[in-house]
Amino acid sequence: MAAPAARTFESFDGTSIAYTELGSGPVVLLLHGFTGNADINWVQPGIAQKIAAAGYRVIAPDMRGHGASPVPDTPESWPRDAIARDQIALMKHLGTEPYAVVGYSMGALTALRYHLLSRGGTRLVLGGIGDSAADESNTDRNTAFRAAIEAALRGEDTPAAKGILARAKATGGTLEGYLGALSSRLYTGRDLLETFAVPVLVLTGDQDTDNGSGPALAEIIPNARHRQLTGTHISAVGDPALPEAIIAFLDEGR
Repeated sequence: MAAPAARTFESFDGTSIAYTELGSGPVVLLLHGFTGNADINWVQPGIAQKIAAAGYRVIAPDMRGHGASPVPDTPESWPRDAIARDQIALMKHLGTEPYAVVGYSMGALTALRYHLLSRGGTRLVLGGIGDSAADESNTDRNTAFRAAIEAALRGEDTPAAKGILARAKATGGTLEGYLGALSSRLYTGRDLLETFAVPVLVLTGDQDTDNGSGPALAEIIPNARHRQLTGTHISAVGDPALPEAIIAFLDEGR
């Protein structure tokens, strides 16, 4: 298979967003996690290639503030739901609609926001999130991320600060971009999730409770089911069962 093609487009507010494309067939939008990028989350592990080889057109953006989609503005200037709206703009730019939206961690949160705003995507795959995603009052994860980023900006020598700096170096992100992205790391209330009418697959590792319970989230969303992977929030991405489950779920709707 040919190497993924890297491209950019101007989003709804003129921000330049990078995305990777490979394969042909029904469009599958792949959304990476917080502090990641499309390459490290989807391409390097071979997940994007496996989905493309199964007969799908994979579109994998570097989300705003991450990787090759840097944002020079201050976090306060980010429009609400900016990252989800970027995906709406990306589909408009490509002149298509996604057959499926697949996200992991923050990417899964964004998949929910994308579907809420556009009702786009006839199938959703939500990796690495649980029922905390339905609790709009829960700010624990955002608070922890923000504290680590601000500690790094102050030059503190703490494990959290060093960890976020290492992540930025590995993925091409910036601390300022991550702060802005936290404004788009939004949960979607239970009452709204109950309006979703598309098939949904929730995937979480057997040691992953970072975002609550995956099985409990599947009970909230109509037409959702849960599949357990092996690993923690970080390591479950490397479970070969993850791409296998995604492809099997995508194939069901064809």
